[in-house]
Amino acid sequence: MPEETNKDQVHGKKLLSWKFFEFNQYQRNKGWYVGMTIVGGFLVIYALLTQNLLFALVIIMIVLVILMMQRNARELTFTIYEDGILLSEQFFDYKEIEKFYIIYEPPEIKSLYFEFKSIFHPRAPINLMDQNPVKVRELLLQYLPEDLERENEPFSDQIARMLKL
Repeated sequence: MPEETNKDQVHGKKLLSWKFFEFNQYQRNKGWYVGMTIVGGFLVIYALLTQNLLFALVIIMIVLVILMMQRNARELTFTIYEDGILLSEQFFDYKEIEKFYIIYEPPEIKSLYFEFKSIFHPRAPINLMDQNPVKVRELLLQYLPEDLERENEPFSDQIARMLKL
């Protein structure tokens, strides 16, 4: 418990905190695996027939990445402080964050996104779980601008959800 108090002293007052899983874990049946095997096999055969070895290598690498992602998702803690946000053990000052937006279309999509000023830091998606999106939005608006033009989740997240990746 003293460690928690120490974090609060360093980052200011804790405003809100919750736990979520690192990524969605989808239930995949045998049909999903058979379908993906057929599509992957077809793409590799096509690549070999067209003598496009680089494409075949990319397909094989994608399959390996999907297989490596079969591990269990870690549970992460997200905390909003007065001075910034804490994602697990990594703290981001509000000065490092360009904007945030919330895509809330329950039951499938309940996400908070942060976009950073640095081009080297990727977009950070946070699953809202059972948090009230209005309360989260009101808290963050005190410190960050909201991107109101974003009405849909990023395309990469849509594809991942559709393909159960």
